[in-house]
Amino acid sequence: MKPIVGITAEVKEDNSYYMPPVYANAVTQAGGIPMLIPLIPEEDIDAMCEQIDALFLTGGEDIDPSYYGQDPHVHLGKIAPRLDAMEHALVTKMLELDKPYIGVCRGLHMLNVATGGSLYQSIHSQREEEVMQHKQTAERTHRSHPVKVEKDSRMYEMLQEDEFKVNSYHHQACHEVTEPLRIVARAKDGIIEGVESTEHSFVFGFQWHPEEFAMDGCEPSKRIFKAYIDAAIKRKNKDK
Repeated sequence: MKPIVGITAEVKEDNSYYMPPVYANAVTQAGGIPMLIPLIPEEDIDAMCEQIDALFLTGGEDIDPSYYGQDPHVHLGKIAPRLDAMEHALVTKMLELDKPYIGVCRGLHMLNVATGGSLYQSIHSQREEEVMQHKQTAERTHRSHPVKVEKDSRMYEMLQEDEFKVNSYHHQACHEVTEPLRIVARAKDGIIEGVESTEHSFVFGFQWHPEEFAMDGCEPSKRIFKAYIDAAIKRKNKDK
C-alpha cells in the first residue's frame, strides 16, 4: 500500500488554505499519497502523526521568533501563529516517532527551530557578511545561485551532485543549528541551504524548492522524493 504523506499549507486571512499543487504532485510522482493537513487542535496532533507515514512541511510565512527566544526584529515579515503552533507540534512528534520528514524553505526553518536552533529573522539586515539575492523574481524553476553539498553527507548520496544551482525564495535563514541536525549544504555567501539529522532514519531540510525541479524532470531532485517515499514505505512496514 502506498504511504500517506501529510502536507501542511499556508493559512490565509479568511481562514482558507493555500498549497501550490507542485508539493502534492512531487509526492504523487514519487509513489506516495498526499494529504493536506488543515489546522487541527493540539490534542489531535499525536493521532494525526500516528496516521500519516511521513510529513512534508512547505514554504510560507515567517516563524514567530518567540519559538527561539527572540523578540521580533523590525524586518520580521508576516507570521501565522496558529500554523506555527501546529507545525512545531507536528515536527516534534514526527521526530519522536522517527517517521520520514522533508521541510523546504519555511519547513527547514521549522525543523531547525523545533530541534533547538535559531533563525536570522532577516538575513539582509542581520548578517554582517554580504548576502546575495535570496528572493529571486524569476520563475520558480530558474536556478538562481550555486549551492555546495558536503560529499560525506546523506544528502549527497541522494543527489549525487556536490555543486549545483538552486532556486531561492526567502529572506529568513537558519542561524544556529544544534544536534541532531548537521549542516550539509551552503550557498557561496555562507547561508545554510541544507541540513540532515544524524539520529533519525530520514530527516532533511532544504532551503531551496526541489519539488519544483522534480516536476520539471530533474533526476537528482526526483531521487530526493523517491528516497523519501521509500523511507516512508519502510517505516510503514515496520509498524505492521
